[in-house]
Amino acid sequence: MSTQQVSDVALKRVSLHVPELDCAEEVRQLRVGLEPVTGIEQLDFDVLSGRMDVAYDDRQLTYEQLVDAVVNLGMTAKPFRKGGQSDVQQASLTRGKEIATAVAALFIAAGFVMHAIIEGSLVEALSGELFPAETSPPFTSLVVAGLYLLGTISGAWYVAPKALMSARHFRADMNVLMCVAILGACLLGDFFEAAMVAFLFSTSLLLEQWSVARARRSISDLMTQTPPTAHVRCCSDDWKEKPLAEINVGQICLVKPGERAPLDGVITTGSPAINQAPVTGESIPVEKNVGDEIYAGTINGGSSFQFEVTHAAGDTMLDRIAKMIDDAHKQRAPSQQWVEKFSAYYTPAMMILAAAVMILPTLILIVTGAVQGEAILPVATEWFYNGLILLVIACPCALVIATPVSIVCGLTAAARNGVLIKGGLALETFGRVDVLAMDKTGTITTGVPAVTQVAAHNGYDENEVLRIAASLEQHSNHPLATAILQAAQERGLTLVEPTDFAEIAGRGASGGVDGAPAWVGSLAMARERLKDQAQLQTAAGSVKIGSLVVVGKEQELLGLIVLGDQIRAGAADVIAQLHKLGVKDVAVISGDNNAAVEQVAAEVGVDSWRGEQLPQDKIEAVRQLRGEGVIAMIGDGVNDGPALAAADVGIAMGAIGADAAIETADVALMSDEINKLPWLVGLARRTLRMIQFNIAFALCVKVIFVLLAIFGMTNLWLAIIADTGVSLLVIANSLRLLRSHQK
Repeated sequence: MSTQQVSDVALKRVSLHVPELDCAEEVRQLRVGLEPVTGIEQLDFDVLSGRMDVAYDDRQLTYEQLVDAVVNLGMTAKPFRKGGQSDVQQASLTRGKEIATAVAALFIAAGFVMHAIIEGSLVEALSGELFPAETSPPFTSLVVAGLYLLGTISGAWYVAPKALMSARHFRADMNVLMCVAILGACLLGDFFEAAMVAFLFSTSLLLEQWSVARARRSISDLMTQTPPTAHVRCCSDDWKEKPLAEINVGQICLVKPGERAPLDGVITTGSPAINQAPVTGESIPVEKNVGDEIYAGTINGGSSFQFEVTHAAGDTMLDRIAKMIDDAHKQRAPSQQWVEKFSAYYTPAMMILAAAVMILPTLILIVTGAVQGEAILPVATEWFYNGLILLVIACPCALVIATPVSIVCGLTAAARNGVLIKGGLALETFGRVDVLAMDKTGTITTGVPAVTQVAAHNGYDENEVLRIAASLEQHSNHPLATAILQAAQERGLTLVEPTDFAEIAGRGASGGVDGAPAWVGSLAMARERLKDQAQLQTAAGSVKIGSLVVVGKEQELLGLIVLGDQIRAGAADVIAQLHKLGVKDVAVISGDNNAAVEQVAAEVGVDSWRGEQLPQDKIEAVRQLRGEGVIAMIGDGVNDGPALAAADVGIAMGAIGADAAIETADVALMSDEINKLPWLVGLARRTLRMIQFNIAFALCVKVIFVLLAIFGMTNLWLAIIADTGVSLLVIANSLRLLRSHQK
């Protein structure tokens, strides 16, 4: 075993709920504070859930020491339990912030009213000037100042402890910046403005928390698709309702009409129509029979049925999908990594700029003699105030939250529509796709043979040829036999029970139909039975694509049935939509013969095709296409595994029930609906544009306010409102992705 493997074995992983973890600044504070701790190997953060995942060496660090390290940073940490105590703690913290913000608002309102009465004017009260230099402060002014200070304390109640802890560790985070701005306003005598800054900042944190909670609920909704209990057969053949956690694999459960399947399983009794939309996004219910699989969260739209449990609670298809989305924060998107690197330089740079604005202009004016004597203090006060504004603007929260909220909303919208995307990296890469390579069989085509042509000979008509063949094939399970029976049913033909029926393994079948001996089978079988070989050769030679089934009576040729793979309905429209979305090259890479691939490519309108491709050939084809841009490959996820891995993004088609496909692909279409592809490309590109817009918008607003602050054209109020507004707009803009539905 290698050193790396030993290290991996020794690592212990734990998920902690940190209620204070509601912004990117807390992420930075935890990362800076915990990464140097001996034994901690990896940290992952999910701001939306207030969760921190830690991988640590328990030989060097105990769980208690890990929790103490978090507490030393001014935060709390307890085991993360989704939907349990963690949510209770989060709700309690939110209520505390709501109360503190409301109390701050009451104190500020009371102080403002009294101030307005003293000044006799609302305009004068808004100026916040309590103690004019030329007059002695009356008692009432002290009361007003006290009310404003109480409002300031209430507004900063949850901010100040974090700021003190950060200051102790010589870290300047968002909380420190706000507290410095509040203290600075108090030093300048602007008690009303200090109170308003504290109140507005507290309000902004609360609004951000509410908005993030909405995004968090959108993820949790995936887990509310299953009922909490199920009807289980007991040993006495009675049915008992039990919690899902008490139900084991192999037990029999009952699902009544209109109920959701509680667990994954295989139907043992009944033939229901199942609405699989919660898992696959399919709009039409699927007819199920004994032996078919059903999945937790799907809805019984037909009669009652029984099923044998194959996956216990916590291991169902829906559980696995939700877990993959829940863990998506561990795969950080490129834009998220860029923003985190940017903010690491941005915040210190802004602090240096703020300090420069506070000091340098006044020094320059003094050195040049432009300001002297008593005029120095007002000028210094003005530039100190402008520096405080820059400290407020320095908060990078809107920048850092822009990517994860958009990513999670995009992943959740996809999951709701039956598409599983593994993390922000896959979603963002897919949003830049220029080339889409597709397997033919099972992707563009259904992979199920169908009758494409019936060629009758020697005076017989098509329906008669098809009826005789179907009558002989009705007892066969061969895919070609099934296709012939399906074609006969579609034409409404009446079949007869053959006499003296005999199945010839690997070749065909024979028997009496309408009192005359007949047979149906392969071309090799026909060559042995037919008298006129020239006629057979001519008839067979006219068919270039498809599988041939020959029908005859004794030594007479009745006709040929041509069967081929069916092109999926709407496949051509899907290709056209992909082109409209900016996919430059849609290519078909298939192991089928060149003639079949060429025909399908021509019918659906792809840009290029390659036939007779072995697995290693497909890998080389994907590498060649990659030279044209970012490439995605879609296939069945198993046979096309190497090619999927070679592409920038691998997409598994019809992955429901195929664990290997879900594990190996970057994107999994849970159903086999190819029309999801254009919608998915559109969603990925909207998400990418959303991230880019959010980052650009946040940067532009901050640049504008930096310039306004430098030129003294704004104040702390507007800076707080702008910073809060940007964060809320970024979140609200991202939440729009949740409304993305396939039409």
